[in-house]
Amino acid sequence: MSSSFYHTELSRALSEQAFGLARFDVYRGSSPHEATASVTLLEGRTIRITLTARGYQVRIAFLDGDQIFESIEGLLQAVSAAYEGRRREALFSRLQSLS
Repeated sequence: MSSSFYHTELSRALSEQAFGLARFDVYRGSSPHEATASVTLLEGRTIRITLTARGYQVRIAFLDGDQIFESIEGLLQAVSAAYEGRRREALFSRLQSLS
């Protein structure tokens, strides 16, 4: 897989979750097999997320070491209570529009 795959995939994943983020910027990683994003959470904290073949990785002091997640949603739920609240609101809104 090329570096453009990781960059495109990380950009797409974060764009889909933009409702629960203050902002994000995606960069090509230090190797052709990764992409990195600077993500500002709704709480105002900025974290760095890296996407590799292993998954989504975040380095945060309150998590034990480097955590790897299979989905961007799981990662964001683990690091941001405000994201989880916005995600629930978006889900309820979509469900209400179906009824």
